[in-house]
Amino acid sequence: MFEGSKILVVEDNYLLAEVVCEFVLDCGMEPIGPASGVETGLVYARQAPLDGALLDINLDDRFCFPICAMLAQRSIPFAFLTGYSHLSLIPQAYRHVPLVAKPFDPDELKGVIHNMLDGRRDGPLVRAASSIARLAAVS
Repeated sequence: MFEGSKILVVEDNYLLAEVVCEFVLDCGMEPIGPASGVETGLVYARQAPLDGALLDINLDDRFCFPICAMLAQRSIPFAFLTGYSHLSLIPQAYRHVPLVAKPFDPDELKGVIHNMLDGRRDGPLVRAASSIARLAAVS
């Protein structure tokens, strides 16, 4: 269904970046990059023909949010692939973004990529807010 989609990979860990690129390739998509930092990621986000992106949140002690802004400006969907645990630091504008924890489960990542490309918004903070709203309605 998303065969040939171009997926930007932004990851500062070289070995993990290679694993993610290989995974994207195995899914029948074309990995773009990998970009290892914010500046390189911004170059790809500004100029490369992209269908989606997988972003590590923390790139050498810098957040990927400038890359998110550029992708959003171009209407390119993205997902977070991160080991970062402080999700409350994700800006409100990106709380709908899907998130996969590292180390990733291949089936989960594949599902997130498909949902991302399909335009579904189901980030962890959106799910948490929905759960809280449901609990408040029951009380």
